Amino acid sequence: MRKLLLVAGLAAVALVPSMAFAQSCEQQHDSQVATTFAGAGIGALIGATVAPRRDQGAGAVIGAAGGAVIANQASRPDRDCSHAYGYYDHNNQWHAHATDRADARGYYDRDGAWVDGAPNGAYGSDGRWVAASDPASDGYYDDQGRWSPAASGGYYDDRGQWIASASGHYEDGRWVAGHAAGAYDDNGRWVPGALSGHTDANGVWVADAQRGYYDSDHHWRAGAVRGYYDTRGVWIGATLSADAYGHDAGFQGGGDHRDLDTREAWLERRIESAVNDRSMTVYDARRDRDQLAAIRGEETDMRERSGQLSPRDEARLQSRLDTLSASVKQSVNGAGF
Repeated sequence: MRKLLLVAGLAAVALVPSMAFAQSCEQQHDSQVATTFAGAGIGALIGATVAPRRDQGAGAVIGAAGGAVIANQASRPDRDCSHAYGYYDHNNQWHAHATDRADARGYYDRDGAWVDGAPNGAYGSDGRWVAASDPASDGYYDDQGRWSPAASGGYYDDRGQWIASASGHYEDGRWVAGHAAGAYDDNGRWVPGALSGHTDANGVWVADAQRGYYDSDHHWRAGAVRGYYDTRGVWIGATLSADAYGHDAGFQGGGDHRDLDTREAWLERRIESAVNDRSMTVYDARRDRDQLAAIRGEETDMRERSGQLSPRDEARLQSRLDTLSASVKQSVNGAGF
């Protein structure tokens, strides 16, 4: 019987080699399941064939068991999956693995290609990859030990269940860092457990527009917006990020209304990133920071007078930000733009 088990199992694996290998963790998991079933079926046929006539039933059972076990083991995911933070599926959704922090080495992109390191950005709503200006603040571990990009709003776990997750939340205008699950109401109050999206007809999680956001001064700005907070509590507008990396990161042109606070926050992050990677001098950074501080000061004065910005005031501030954007772009000689 042991010989029968071995023969059936090995024959099953030999007949399904194309199922035993795949590029990504997603494909490898699916292939392992398919290979296990195929191994069981082929093992049953072989077991019934090689067993004596009176033992064909038992041979089929033993062959199926042997084929399933050996095919399953032979098609186990390779070591990259055991060292992966997770992977993106073809719908640009993040699937997180409970890989030990000391073992995590990289991840698979949506095309099944291995990428070293944790994801340093996310796929935008248009399907393009949007790189983070500060990768160090663009992801976090939740309380299940799974790494998640801040922009994803959560992840699919090993069972294929969507787990809503955020890198932190605001309470009384103060950023509380750390894994959280919930959403803000119309008044900026964090509601633990509230859903921040929905599942579409194909079972894919879709993030809803948020009811507002906290700006760089930790003030609640009501109104439908799309985006996310990085691990430091800085709001990153989704449309702004797409414009920044898909067209001109100076945000000059495009015709869309661009939120001032989000634009200012992005420019601040871009300056810091340029200083860190030494593509901008300390002198240029100091000059651009001073200019940004002056713009923010002027915006605060304008809001204190009337509470809201007039179209003329906003146009003036946007023009000053255009000038600053051009200055930053020139300082880094086009790097990253």
